[in-house]
Amino acid sequence: MTATVSRPSPGVVGRLSTVDRFLPVWIMAAMVLGLAAGRLIPGLGRALDAVQVAGISLPIAVGLLAMMYPVLAKVRYDRLETVTRDRRLLVPSLLLNWFLGPALMFTLACLLRDRWPGSSAP
Repeated sequence: MTATVSRPSPGVVGRLSTVDRFLPVWIMAAMVLGLAAGRLIPGLGRALDAVQVAGISLPIAVGLLAMMYPVLAKVRYDRLETVTRDRRLLVPSLLLNWFLGPALMFTLACLLRDRWPGSSAP
């Protein structure tokens, strides 16, 4: 009679990808880099403040989009190599999801902001 040995399931940390496992490190590195850039590059703050659309900082908006879009779209970085092999699907997918889709949503938001009940235009 043979005994079956069951392996314990890996913990939560063991199931995380490298990017997710070290997320606090990446966040701290970005904060340190941003603080260092603000101290070392004179006029950086004024230059970033000058790039605004309707009172919204464009660098912050682009940064938030780049940070949140993969999470909201459930990007699986572990399968990135498999997906990027087929260029015929990759290029249209990138164009539709990263450029056309956000541009369309931004355009619709700008066009319809005054017509939506309860909205207030700046």
